[in-house]
Amino acid sequence: MSVLQAVLIGCVAALTQLEGGWLGECKLREPVVTGFFVGLILGDVEKGLKIGAALQMMWMGATGIGPTAQLDIGTGGTIGAAVAIMTGKGAEAAIVFGLPVAVIMQFLNTLLLTGFSGFMQVAERKVDELNFKAIKAIHYLCGFMTFLIYFSLTFIVMYFGNDAIESIVNGLPEWANNGLTAVASILPALGFALLLNIILERDLIPFLILGFVIAAYTELTMVAVAAIAVAIAWVIFLLRKDAGKVVQVSEAVVDEWED
Repeated sequence: MSVLQAVLIGCVAALTQLEGGWLGECKLREPVVTGFFVGLILGDVEKGLKIGAALQMMWMGATGIGPTAQLDIGTGGTIGAAVAIMTGKGAEAAIVFGLPVAVIMQFLNTLLLTGFSGFMQVAERKVDELNFKAIKAIHYLCGFMTFLIYFSLTFIVMYFGNDAIESIVNGLPEWANNGLTAVASILPALGFALLLNIILERDLIPFLILGFVIAAYTELTMVAVAAIAVAIAWVIFLLRKDAGKVVQVSEAVVDEWED
């Protein structure tokens, strides 16, 4: 990996940490997005998208609820996709490095936010003084420090650890590769199961069965299945919209008779 490629991948990983604070909820941290950028940087967009999509399905159900911390899918997905493309492996290589990185970097993020609590005390004093320039300076300082830390760590791992990463991946025994391949196939289903555990309601079960039957027993592509789902949702929306109009008209008729 060249220095420029390592720098660009470091920028992608660092920018995922600025989402929400600086960039808004633009979904830059999602693995399918970071996989595209990593593939573009390393010259294999198709594989980057495939690896990103596999990691995306795996982490779809990873949700931080209450005090529990969510995995750092931005950095984990970025490094996982880069490792998979560099080594010529599939999603199993991305999982080997993506999951541990996601856990470790989340701990780092917790420590970083704890350290920033000192800046917040200064910011509160500046609010009382109505010193808005100082408040902006603190905001940009915290963001710059976050960017620099994540960029530096990702750059070091990608550039200086390139040979070590390849030796680890290529040195895995066959049974480990087979196990990781099986895990890579199961984890997307687990991610969907976790997601359904959060959003699934009894009224939505018929639509889940319908989508499963169409996807499993026909030769339609996922785009076609998604188009059918959009059409069904649109029809339901129109029916409910018309039902509301009927109720309003009936109430108006009753009011006229009462008069």
